[in-house]
Amino acid sequence: MKGFSLVEILVAVAVLLASFVSVLTAFQVAARHGRGTLEQVQGAALAEEGIEAMTSLRDTGWSNLASLSAGTSYALYFDGTQWKTTATPQIIDGVFQRTVVVNDVYRRTSDKDIVASTSLDTKAIDAGTKKITVRVSWATTTQQAGKRIMEAYLMNLFE
Repeated sequence: MKGFSLVEILVAVAVLLASFVSVLTAFQVAARHGRGTLEQVQGAALAEEGIEAMTSLRDTGWSNLASLSAGTSYALYFDGTQWKTTATPQIIDGVFQRTVVVNDVYRRTSDKDIVASTSLDTKAIDAGTKKITVRVSWATTTQQAGKRIMEAYLMNLFE
């Protein structure tokens, strides 16, 4: 009888150990996914902030957008009073990198609809509209990389 109770104790310990390892693994997976979700939300917020910053630049003067080279990546920074663009990459919170690209907008000559620059339609550049693309990318120490991209069209409303 003594041997039988020892076997039961060993089986019970093995079951408890397996349960503990399963719970611990599940917790680690949930924490990893939760961290990734937080970064997704932060990335989306930074991308939206980038669009708002470009809108702010537009509101202080259309030349702030019109003077930027089409297709060139810029970073944004806040100098304490207003947003500015720079060619120097900026790392946000030690994790995120945000770039902004300003592109010309083409409109079909016949109906003024926006068309791609590669469109075969007769088109012309709309000097009063710019396409803004904000990209936010990140890679953490856990090797979880991600990116968020937002696009918007900004028009010269004030000049």
